[in-house]
Amino acid sequence: MKAKIKLAFRIVIDQNSTMAWDKYIFEDTYFEYKIQHQVFDDKQNPVKNYWELLLKNSHADRIPFLLSSAVVNYVSQLNGEIKSLPDVLGNTFFPIESFKLDLISSNVEDSSKHKVGLTFYTPELLLIDIIDNKYLLSKNSSGDNFETFMFGFHPQVAIAYYNAA
Repeated sequence: MKAKIKLAFRIVIDQNSTMAWDKYIFEDTYFEYKIQHQVFDDKQNPVKNYWELLLKNSHADRIPFLLSSAVVNYVSQLNGEIKSLPDVLGNTFFPIESFKLDLISSNVEDSSKHKVGLTFYTPELLLIDIIDNKYLLSKNSSGDNFETFMFGFHPQVAIAYYNAA
């Protein structure tokens, strides 16, 4: 079955997030959102929420990218891996090489409406097989011998890139 894949792990951060790291991201992205909303809003006929802003100004679709700058330092603190997603042996598994922020919703006057999604992407991995709802993977994608590890299916993890070998 060998194929080259990248896995994606997505988390949603809102006012109900409990981890300190998530709370910092919530606060910083909301602060940055309020600034960016002002830049893209119509001064004569202002709107309050992100979806209304998108309808009035198509350039507001750049806001999620602009909010990413508020998150870069927090993502760098992860040192290239998500420690909350271990492999089947309990070892830290999930290496990340990039991320994407999406703005789910926000409102300049109500922080409870602010919600962002963060999707983290692994580097390219070799998918050798799927056994008992577990991916058999290798970080080495060439050669005849592979050091492998297994990662169980997870509801917040998906195959984001697939290339049949």
